[in-house]
Amino acid sequence: MRRGVATLGLSSWDQFVVTDAYPGPGEYAVVRHQFEQSGGTTANTSAALARLGIPVMFVSAVGNDAQGTALISDLRAAGCNVEHMIVRDNEPSDTGIIVISGAEQHRDRTIFWIQGAKPVLGDHLPVEEMLDHQWVMLDIDDPRLRNFFLDLPAHQSPRTKLFGTMTYIVEMEPAAAWGHVLRHDAACGNVRELRALTGETDLDAAFAKARVDLIASACRVLFISHGANGAYIVRADSVTHMPAFPIEPVDTTGAGDAFAAGCLWGLLDRCPDEEIVRRGNALGAMACRALGARAALPTMDEALAFMAGAEVPG
Repeated sequence: MRRGVATLGLSSWDQFVVTDAYPGPGEYAVVRHQFEQSGGTTANTSAALARLGIPVMFVSAVGNDAQGTALISDLRAAGCNVEHMIVRDNEPSDTGIIVISGAEQHRDRTIFWIQGAKPVLGDHLPVEEMLDHQWVMLDIDDPRLRNFFLDLPAHQSPRTKLFGTMTYIVEMEPAAAWGHVLRHDAACGNVRELRALTGETDLDAAFAKARVDLIASACRVLFISHGANGAYIVRADSVTHMPAFPIEPVDTTGAGDAFAAGCLWGLLDRCPDEEIVRRGNALGAMACRALGARAALPTMDEALAFMAGAEVPG
């Protein structure tokens, strides 16, 4: 079995616009800065893992256009294996317009998603090679494709573990969405997604439902981020809070993607839950130090030094 992670999901060409304030209806805002770069949730997580020195096979789809060429090139340069990328002639690459607004220490983010090429059921995917990895991350918005992969490891590769993100599952039909989460070996998301998927508006009630439902599910643990408030480890018998690393955030774009990468890093090293989420919190915090999702992603040495030197509230 190969060391590292196979990731299946989305890549997107991101266009950033930075303003002092988000305009209201009929108003305008002066653009202070704009730039473009590779992005997309799965691609960001893959780039973060590769930056740590972890082998990554990234599988996604792009359009046969300049953005698609740049997306593949950037991920290859980041250290990802992109030999199985799908290039579509009849679709443009996925694109995001990200508006970052507000004063520097209190910035908000608004994302406009122009959907383009992405993996779907029926694509020719390197299934056997993906399942030859220790962990496979599923971060896809096609529920049929996710369902296909959720059925595979038990039959084809029992040693392979599935790591799921809640990012797109939360958009599924409510009756099926939570069940999809519980079919992964481990999953991560944020408190908003957990509330939506459990159908509980109160966070403690969401934790309580998750703990009960984890008892008889394939999923053993949930890693739930809560931004500056830290993150939670949810198991059938407990909920454990881990504090965030204190930083002055510049831009939170990609913080959740980096959190997922940190959790996978810990899972690959078979760390205790607390260390897994500590790594997730560290990478999530470090990703917020510059504009864009990947500009501040750390190397392994940088991440370890950050964790060793940071003072975290008890």
